[in-house]
Amino acid sequence: MIFFDIDETLLDFKEAEYQGVKKLYNKFTDIFKITEEEFYDHWCAIGKKHFTRFLKGALTFEEQKIERIKEVFHLFETSLDDIKAKQYFQIYLAHFEESWTVFDDVFPCLQQLQDYRLGIITNGDAQQQIQKLKKIGVYDYFEIIVSASEVGAAKPNSKIFRLACERANVKPTESVYVGDDLKTDILACRTINMKGIWLNRKDQKEYIQVESINTLNELRDKIIKII
Repeated sequence: MIFFDIDETLLDFKEAEYQGVKKLYNKFTDIFKITEEEFYDHWCAIGKKHFTRFLKGALTFEEQKIERIKEVFHLFETSLDDIKAKQYFQIYLAHFEESWTVFDDVFPCLQQLQDYRLGIITNGDAQQQIQKLKKIGVYDYFEIIVSASEVGAAKPNSKIFRLACERANVKPTESVYVGDDLKTDILACRTINMKGIWLNRKDQKEYIQVESINTLNELRDKIIKII
């Protein structure tokens, strides 16, 4: 069984995020009196903070959206109530969703793996993650989709990997996980003896010995080698 991450593995999350942030920034340039790049940096830091709270169960998926946008505007001494925060977040969200696209190597990779069982293990909200897979046209390739919001555990917690294997009725040692985050994806899945393949698109220096590829075009050969 070959499991995949979604964001930054199949879907170009950072580009979509940037397009959504850019639209929000341009809508309120009278408030955000910094450069677009500086605003994007603030957005990413604040977004990571509140999304982590969601993954830990401290906020619902909808609440983390509200808290994120409130804090962004608070940086510029502008307070928002919940209703206004939801409205403003929709400006970002609409353009974020419109910009969802696959990386160029995704469809060739999935077509090469048609003889394998494929699944998804993802942090995030189940509904949104399924929406992403359908929007980018890859949903039907996957037999099983396991998300943090539905199982109550998020990567790097080994529980989510273990539950995914149980649902697929496979042993961790018989499974492979492909993801872009060395710590959260690869080192985490290895704690239950699942084979991890790091998708190192940016050719970052490895600080620990792991199986890695720079493009999904290399995945099939790598799987044949390690299985």
